[in-house]
Amino acid sequence: SSGINAEYIFPLVGQCHHPKPQGPFTIRAGQSIPVQFKNTFPVPTTFLLSVDNPLFAVKQSELIRAKKTINIMVTYNGSPSGQSLPAQTGKLTITNPKNSAGQAVHWVFYLKGISEKH
Repeated sequence: SSGINAEYIFPLVGQCHHPKPQGPFTIRAGQSIPVQFKNTFPVPTTFLLSVDNPLFAVKQSELIRAKKTINIMVTYNGSPSGQSLPAQTGKLTITNPKNSAGQAVHWVFYLKGISEKH
């Protein structure tokens, strides 16, 4: 131990990047798959979930505890008439509420729905 005490102050510079899209996640008609998602925030947060193709389904929102990973279930309903369709694509978008700077973060997961015959 030293009898000389000192206080060191220096600036820290950090750089953040937006989350990169992931996928595609392939789902068979009439089935569901889990998509892993982690709340990276230090507090429990409600995330909004949406898909851009009506043939896919997901819950509207999910409350996730701080720093926890969960499985978000995504369903591919396939053709309403039961006919074989060509592969369908879509996006699952997960959004957090706006932060103190008024910005929201979006996570994108690409989806691919296939019929049983593919």
